[in-house]
Parts: sequence; C-alpha cells; structure tokens
Amino acid sequence: MQLTVLGCGTAIPDKEKGSPGMALRSGDTLLFLDLGSGSLYRAERFGIDVGRVDGVLFSHFHPDHTGDLVPLLFAFRNPEWPRVEPLMLFGPTGLHEFLSSLEAAYGPWIDAEGYRREAQVLQSGTASLKGVQVTTCPVRHGPAAIAYEIRGEHGKRLVYSGDSEYCEELAVFAKDADLLVLECSFPDGEERPGHLTPSEAGRIAAKARCRRLLLTHFYPACKGQDLLTPCRLHYDGPITLAHDGLTIEV
Repeated sequence: MQLTVLGCGTAIPDKEKGSPGMALRSGDTLLFLDLGSGSLYRAERFGIDVGRVDGVLFSHFHPDHTGDLVPLLFAFRNPEWPRVEPLMLFGPTGLHEFLSSLEAAYGPWIDAEGYRREAQVLQSGTASLKGVQVTTCPVRHGPAAIAYEIRGEHGKRLVYSGDSEYCEELAVFAKDADLLVLECSFPDGEERPGHLTPSEAGRIAAKARCRRLLLTHFYPACKGQDLLTPCRLHYDGPITLAHDGLTIEV
C-alpha cells in the first residue's frame, strides 16, 4: 500500500498545509481518506489520477474533511470526464442524511450519471472494496466520528484516526498496525476537546504498539513547536510529521 498526504492542515488557510485528505493505493484500488477542500487539485499535482478513485472514506462530516466531495461528484457529470466504474462512499452515522442535504442544495448537478454510486454507513463494522478490507470503530469527536483500519495487499494494516481526542478504544483498535495515522492538532499545554496533542498521540501509539506513527492535522498553534519530543516520551518507534505531498509505503 502507498499513502500520500494531500493535506496535513485544517480549515484555516495555510500556504503550506491543505485541508485534511489522504490518498491510499493498494494494488489497483484507490481510496481517499477524507476529502478536504483542495484535495482533488493536490492529488493531481502529486501524480494521483482522481478519475480512478474507487471509494471515499469519511471519518466525520465537518467541512474541512468533506469540502471536495461536491466538486468530485460535479466533475463526474462533465461529458469530457465520464465515469463508468462504481463509486463507494463510506462514513459514520448520518452519512445518508449528509448526502441528502447536498442533493437538496445542488440538485441534479451531483447526481450519478453513467455510473453507480453507493453509500454505506460504517459506524462500527467491516466492508470490502475490490479486495481491500475496511473496518471502523467510533472515536471521540462529536456525535458521529470513526477511525478506519484498511487492510490491503500482503495483509498490511493502516489505521487512520480521523479527528479524535484521547480514547483507549483507538489504541485497542490500532493494535500492531503497520502504520498508525493520528491527528495532532495542538501542542502540549493547549489541549482542546475532540483533538490530540503530541503526548496523547504518543500514548495511543505506545499502547497500540504500532510499527510506525504518522502525525497530521496541524492547527496554526503547532507552528514552531516541538511536536516530536513530547510524543517520543511515550512512543519509541519511528515518527513522521506529515507534510503535503508526503508519500509513505506501508
């Protein structure tokens, strides 16, 4: 599997960090993990063929994680960019209501034409897409937010937290992951509900005994801060700070 960071930032505009989004390739399967504003542009810029996406996995429905869904669906309506392959959308409880609200706002401009679009709620469950197994568990970030485990070729496991504050369930869910992707929104001393600090991310990674840790989703408060040292006080494995365009082999 190959993971590319499309955006390691937030909804706050930043010339170096785009809104949250990641692209995961496993064999001939392409998935997006969240799809913040600008994700599609950056995917093409980083050599990812957006038109070949098989599924989009939403961790929750905040605007900074969903902003490019409408542009994606609208693009597939363009006769110069026709789509025939099915498109799968996964998300937590509220997925169908979220899509219905978009359809009410945009009407036929985002309808699936020439291809089949399916939506599946995965608040806590497992699904399969073109040989890739997707499993979820609830996390603590509002009423409906989930983490994802993607099990791809050769049995490799990637766990993506989405947005979450510290919770033991996430550490259990991520046990022995080959790559654990955790949000790290604020530095130690500036804790906020629903988000992680480096120390908290380190504690989760240590309990999960993951083989590698990737930190992402940095708010402006993280600029100029030492995020690695407090994380390493708890987790002694390899740690990488995300940046837009970063690609990691899993």
